[in-house]
Amino acid sequence: MMRHFVSYPKSGRTWIRYILVQLGVDDQILFHHDGFEFNDGSLPPHNFDLSQRLEKYARVEKLVYLERDPRDVMVSLYFQITGRFKDFFGYKGSLSEFIRDDYFGAGNLRHFRAMWKEFTDKQQFLTISYEECHRDTVKTLDKILNYYGFKIDAPQLVDAIKNADFSRMKQLEESGSFPHPWLQPRQGSPKVRQGKVGGFRDVLNADDIRYLDDIFFSDR
Repeated sequence: MMRHFVSYPKSGRTWIRYILVQLGVDDQILFHHDGFEFNDGSLPPHNFDLSQRLEKYARVEKLVYLERDPRDVMVSLYFQITGRFKDFFGYKGSLSEFIRDDYFGAGNLRHFRAMWKEFTDKQQFLTISYEECHRDTVKTLDKILNYYGFKIDAPQLVDAIKNADFSRMKQLEESGSFPHPWLQPRQGSPKVRQGKVGGFRDVLNADDIRYLDDIFFSDR
């Protein structure tokens, strides 16, 4: 069975992926950002072609699409671009400039979200949110596992979630003992930062929040 897990960078995938590692099923899932990896300093153009995706994922049987509050995504992406990926991009702009940037900014995330909303509706793939994972981690992970067709005992799932506590993940990352680069420090910057819902309010000013609200929520 072909299983995919898709998200925009900094949507909280690492936490969910680490839980799936604990359960021993991660190697049966292809994790990716649908080409929006933001790890190429040559700044390749973004692709928002829905028809290409309908063709590309035509044979995928199960696909989970992860969303997160786009304001939190933009803040977390800024810290990744200026931290872990500073060698790729050398970005020197402020957070306010970043969210308005033609390449990194909120406009591209808006297009990505709209494209994937249409795509998942057409294909009837599963959409989950980072926020619902926080509200009820057991229920949301159980939904993912059942959708993928994995049979995991409830006590095993509860233990895996406990082991994926953010403080434990930070300790693991800092130890450098995790065997995969997606949970190791890079350029002196950690992968696990806060994992906080609504953390954008701590770092964005009022004008920036209004700007992002207009970008993402003006049609509500």
